[in-house]
Amino acid sequence: MPIATRRKAPVTYHRRLRLLAVATGIVIVGLLVQAIRLTVVQGAAHRSVAESRLKQRSWLPTWRGSIVDRHGTVLARDEPRWEVRVAFDAITGQWAEDRAVAAARRAMGRDAWSMASPEVRAGAIAEARPPWDAVLETLWDEIAHAGGRSRHELDEELNHIRSRVQRMAAVVWDQQRRRHEARFGRDGGPEFVPRPIREQAESHVIIPDLCDAPASGLEAFASEYPDLVGLHYARVRFRPDEDRMVEVDRASLPGPLRSGGIEHVRVPRVAGALVGDVRTEVWEEDVERRPFEHPDTGRIDRGGYRADDVVGARGIERAFEDTLRGAVGVVIRDRDAGEQSREQPIGGEDVHLTIDAALQTRIEAILDTSVGLTTVQEFHANAALPLGTQLPASVVVLEIQSGEILAMASTPDTLGQFDPAQAAALQPWLVRGVQVAVPPGSIVKPLVLAAALTEGVIKPDSVITCNGHHFAHAPGIARCWIYRPRYGMATHGPLGAVEALARSCNSWFYELGDRLGARRLADWLAAFGLGEPLDIGLTPDWSAGAIEVAGTRPKPEDIARLERAGEAAFERIMLAIGQGRSTWTPLHAANAYATLARHGRHVPPTIVRGHVPRHQPQGRPIAPGVAALAIKGLEDVVRQPWGTGNHLSLPTGQEPIFRVEGVGIAAKTGTAQAPPWARDVDGDGVIEAGEQVTGLDHSWVVALLADEGGPWRYALAVLVEYGGSGGRVAGPIADQVVRAMQSEGLLGGPTP
Repeated sequence: MPIATRRKAPVTYHRRLRLLAVATGIVIVGLLVQAIRLTVVQGAAHRSVAESRLKQRSWLPTWRGSIVDRHGTVLARDEPRWEVRVAFDAITGQWAEDRAVAAARRAMGRDAWSMASPEVRAGAIAEARPPWDAVLETLWDEIAHAGGRSRHELDEELNHIRSRVQRMAAVVWDQQRRRHEARFGRDGGPEFVPRPIREQAESHVIIPDLCDAPASGLEAFASEYPDLVGLHYARVRFRPDEDRMVEVDRASLPGPLRSGGIEHVRVPRVAGALVGDVRTEVWEEDVERRPFEHPDTGRIDRGGYRADDVVGARGIERAFEDTLRGAVGVVIRDRDAGEQSREQPIGGEDVHLTIDAALQTRIEAILDTSVGLTTVQEFHANAALPLGTQLPASVVVLEIQSGEILAMASTPDTLGQFDPAQAAALQPWLVRGVQVAVPPGSIVKPLVLAAALTEGVIKPDSVITCNGHHFAHAPGIARCWIYRPRYGMATHGPLGAVEALARSCNSWFYELGDRLGARRLADWLAAFGLGEPLDIGLTPDWSAGAIEVAGTRPKPEDIARLERAGEAAFERIMLAIGQGRSTWTPLHAANAYATLARHGRHVPPTIVRGHVPRHQPQGRPIAPGVAALAIKGLEDVVRQPWGTGNHLSLPTGQEPIFRVEGVGIAAKTGTAQAPPWARDVDGDGVIEAGEQVTGLDHSWVVALLADEGGPWRYALAVLVEYGGSGGRVAGPIADQVVRAMQSEGLLGGPTP
């Protein structure tokens, strides 16, 4: 037995030694794995944290680029100002609480404080807090006075900042929690503790545009409490064109609106809806699209978004946000080495528009309701709407050879004046020239004529007889506009192409629609850029949906469905008079007429120089003789007494629609059936089912303009939504626009 025991002892000793070695090896391997994870896998992140503690960064403000017109006139620019920034702890009140805690601890002494109960500490803090609350109250009073605001308005702003930061913190903390659970599991690892977000540690802008004089009153406060409030050099978005006054000669207006005086019309902001505006509130989608600091990698994008940044909200400001937006500069102070480096801020690039700001201003004055052309007048003969009703309207002026847009004005404007009770019906936030698409009505007819001549379904000398209605067996449908009881069921009789266009004979163009067929008609609409997005630059690259509407035209599958249903015959004749499945924006209309004047050659319209559209419709060649014949018909619309754009019939007699001299005009009027208009008739802010107005028409005039005897230079489109007769309503506006172009030297002839 003793011998056996001595033999087992070494075996037990070696077994324990091996177990200890294995355990030690496991520990060493674990340490090596952890070391590799910390140095290799997470080394960059830990190194970044370590460097951030040794290096202090401060950001230098940048500035947005300017928006200028074709002549360099500034429409929007950044201007130097002082901004007042206040620590977030002051906004929440935590600043006063922290100061009170420190004061109470000092007053009681370290030992007494550590031995005191929570109740005793709370009492000491409450006793020490009033002076610090008074400091904050004085600060808010100073800021309210400097900013020209009441304390109530300031308190609302502070509440807004608190709520916004809390929402941002909730989003970031949710992301942090998800990463924590992905690493440790839902119930594993250390307890999740949310880390404060940057906006909770930074100061926030309370006054963004303080001038020098009021700023001096806060300098003493900032010197005494630098951790509480700071005055920082900043920039504010400025519109030099605010409150422009424009003279409108009332002697040039239609008879019922005419007087001998000059009216001074106030234009609040030139091209307000088009240029757009900015906001100082950064939204979640802004940060998601371009974060200032990437939440995972920590990479800094100096052009990314931080709290209180300026962001393009609408119009050009939004569409060219990444162009206009600059990159902040940075000063890095190395605490360990005592060195400092600086990267200068990079300003945003300027955006050069093609519009003529002076012309744009004149047209916006013409569209103002005070002039009377965009409110329902008795001579409009609009029986469906009460006199004085404000009518949404838009104007586009396009340079034919270049495709550049010289003016794109609309009413009501985003920043203009309108009845708030009608906001839902008037939609003042729209850039109507590219965001409102309606049936074209008769303005499609010169394009249909050009298509029919090019396709050979008629000849230049063809004659078609107007019998008042198209279908022999159904005189009650597909009628000519003149075949009505109020006109004595008249007909136009036999007509050639030019006179048919001047008289706008529906029966003539019903026949062209039948001969061309729906498929060829739709193809020709596409060739003129209709039913296609034109992409002039208002849709941001990152936007999922288009800002500019494409309009509509029948697609092949639509036509096939109509053919199966036996409805294709009616659709093709409706397309030929602009009442089928086709809708245009005013820009579509101006661009189509410009394409006709260029003999079918498509030039992409643009409102921003250097912008390249993502899609370009393909034009189709039109023989010069064909284009000339169609344009001759448009000239007779204005020149001949039977032309639909020749004169207004007033109780006092007839007077010309276009009364300008020295200008070549080829135009087409259009009166297109409109869907019901939802209006807040009783002004209660709610549009009810009974407030649908029916029996309305949209008013169109589209024209080609030139110096008398010269080549066609400009295309003009005027749309008055729900206005009624194209000649009566849109015609006088077109006349005023031509006068404005003369006044600005864009067209020859005497200035009225």
